[in-house]
Amino acid sequence: MMRFALAFASVFSSLALHAEEMKPGLWEITSQMKMQGFQMPANKFTHCYTAKDIEAGKHYRPESGSDCKISNLKQSGKQISFDLTCKSGSETMTMSTQGTVSATSFQFEQKMRSAQMGEATVISQGRRISDCK
Repeated sequence: MMRFALAFASVFSSLALHAEEMKPGLWEITSQMKMQGFQMPANKFTHCYTAKDIEAGKHYRPESGSDCKISNLKQSGKQISFDLTCKSGSETMTMSTQGTVSATSFQFEQKMRSAQMGEATVISQGRRISDCK
């Protein structure tokens, strides 16, 4: 389940950064999962997105090795929602997401479901913290 959560975090950040013109720079992304009454430790990472990365669409691609399909993508102003289905081996996970995005930040709440792992909620947020170094 955590492997899927990390893949989803990559997709979420990619969608968020694509939804509004993304500002190149160093981004800090944090995701935290709640599952079956337990809250997992937050996963925090940084990634430097250059103007060249954005132009090439690298910020929009899911993590390599994941097979994810986006559907029902809707955006109105800073509000965004979408559904996502990812497959890895014999496991399939679906997710419904709602959140807000801007050129320098995003926040999502994702409801994830898998027949094998049950249900989970992931809160993801990201912010541009500086220029790339």
